[in-house]
Amino acid sequence: MKNNYNYDLVVVGSGPGGFTAAVAGARKGLKTALIEKNGFVGGTMQVGLNIHGFEDMNGNRVIGGIAWELIQNCINKNGALPPVPLKGAHMFSTTPVDLEVLQTTALEMLIKSEVDIHLHTYFLKTTIKDNKIKKITCWNKGGENNFYAKYFIDATGDADIAYRSNVPTNKGRREDNLMQPMSLLVSLSSVDIDGLVDDLGLGYGKAIKPGCKKEGYTWFALNFKKWKEKLSDIDIKIGKSGVFWGNSIRKGVANLNAIKILEKDGTNNIDLTNAEIRTRIAATKFADFLKKEIPYFKNSILVRVAPFIGVRETRRIIGKYVLEENEAIKGAIPNDTVALCGYPIDIHSPNDGIAEFSGLKKGRFGIPYRSLQPKNIDNLLVSGRAISASHGAAAATRVMGTCLAIGEACGYAAYLSKENNTYFDKINGEELRNTLENNNSIILN
Repeated sequence: MKNNYNYDLVVVGSGPGGFTAAVAGARKGLKTALIEKNGFVGGTMQVGLNIHGFEDMNGNRVIGGIAWELIQNCINKNGALPPVPLKGAHMFSTTPVDLEVLQTTALEMLIKSEVDIHLHTYFLKTTIKDNKIKKITCWNKGGENNFYAKYFIDATGDADIAYRSNVPTNKGRREDNLMQPMSLLVSLSSVDIDGLVDDLGLGYGKAIKPGCKKEGYTWFALNFKKWKEKLSDIDIKIGKSGVFWGNSIRKGVANLNAIKILEKDGTNNIDLTNAEIRTRIAATKFADFLKKEIPYFKNSILVRVAPFIGVRETRRIIGKYVLEENEAIKGAIPNDTVALCGYPIDIHSPNDGIAEFSGLKKGRFGIPYRSLQPKNIDNLLVSGRAISASHGAAAATRVMGTCLAIGEACGYAAYLSKENNTYFDKINGEELRNTLENNNSIILN
């Protein structure tokens, strides 16, 4: 059976780069479809991390618009906190969120914006004519589905739409194409978080969590060097430094980012399957280890394993402009900047998983509209971590807050394209920037 749909805008992927794109486009009057392979929206926002990037390295907020509205809505439901300042960390602040509140809130915003949501729907291929995508073909329980539209946004994270439209892409480091490791997050309840961080913590952030009367740790780096050999025996590699990270927005519940897997390609299904299997087996062993070996986990219960492994890096398009690491570090803000990144260069080594950070001299840098544009497809933009950037620059722009901002820029670009009866390739990046500034979506001052 074949189903045909007609839209102004089709967004593929409901993670940070797709959610805001769909909401922005729909709110500006475009008939919008959001296609998602999972049975829920939010993508990487559901793996168990805080959201980084709302504030730059000087403590100034750089992201507003739909992303900030999402957080405010979650705060109103006691499911998030404003950005929490950090001490002894590689970034200035981070934004704690409750995953279930976030998912429901995102759904409500999509529904209220009248976005047509297609869950459990898998992208298959594109049909192209005259450098434009005419339709994408997807598959779900109802059979084959053809989505016709004038504008498409690739928010798959892996540049799947672009790649299957013959847009040039690359992966990993220039010298060997190796990519940053993937990670699987786990959540444990009944953890003595205060004791844990007081004893083993490095950098941290503290705030009053929902339902609590006094401050507690909401983000923390932990020094487990003493146990790194034992952890290695259960397939958990925390590197020479022995450091991993955690966060918490509920009393006694800790989300831990410690389970990495090296030298796997998230666009290779054999690698991806192997990564999911190995890390999920390691997750239960890790929970058992913590309960037996670390006093602060003696009463802990493994309550959640992320629904899928977190992928830091796969394909990136080679677009009209490649954002380079040196531009990020020096704080370049091009005239066609459509999103600001205030997060440092954060590279987890493809070889050993050790994280190294490079600060930003001006606290932030700009992401140009040209870096969202493929060279050869006029009606496609790429959002999220798959934008046109080098391995180093992408190590900053990949974080969720920045991807939320990029997605909103894509949605507004679709709106301007329709208003001018043209395609993405003819939109003036400075005009798009001005529109986003006037909407308080990017905050330059």
